[in-house]
Amino acid sequence: MSLTPRRPERPILWMVAGPNGSGKSSLYNHTDIEGWGGSVWIINPDLLTAHILDMEHADLETANLHAVERIEEWLNASIAVYQTIGVETVLSSGKYRPLVERAKAAGFEVRMIYVLLESAQLQIDRVRQRVRNGGHDVPVDKIVARRRRSFEQFPWFAEHVDHCYVFDNSTGEPLLVAEKVEGDLMILHDLPSDLQRTIDDSGIFARRLPRDG
Repeated sequence: MSLTPRRPERPILWMVAGPNGSGKSSLYNHTDIEGWGGSVWIINPDLLTAHILDMEHADLETANLHAVERIEEWLNASIAVYQTIGVETVLSSGKYRPLVERAKAAGFEVRMIYVLLESAQLQIDRVRQRVRNGGHDVPVDKIVARRRRSFEQFPWFAEHVDHCYVFDNSTGEPLLVAEKVEGDLMILHDLPSDLQRTIDDSGIFARRLPRDG
């Protein structure tokens, strides 16, 4: 019997994305849905930055820069060795587009879990609560701007990943509101109006699930 580890049939690149304060970390840390990550290493940029600040005594700007560099190295290394990995991101820019394209070209399956809240104000409230609990803060203007930019990026990623699951976490009980099925983004429940407008304007293949009655 060979002792060589069996190469996985197809590794997965996970993206856990969504605006600030939407509860991305909470969702993937507590999910019990089989196949949705499990023990997969999801790189959390905020935790990495905090670790660098604490252990390496760097200033915030330097810690952020080092975190970005290390995340890029880890993601590229995982793709090179054909190993499943994931990253958490606000998705406020297109910086991960090349990563998605490289991963797919290397034979990876790419899955995105996108977590949102119904309004920017609710995000602001959640971030304030997080700060009261000892978590990191995000300025209000950045929360609002990143929500818009994240929604603007969403259509491209939804189109190019293999699987996309959109959760509304407004009530604290994540609700699956959209899912990519056979190439189409199926709208299962109402989306925030600002995201719906962005999807409509993008021309992405989206259709609403018919409702009974």
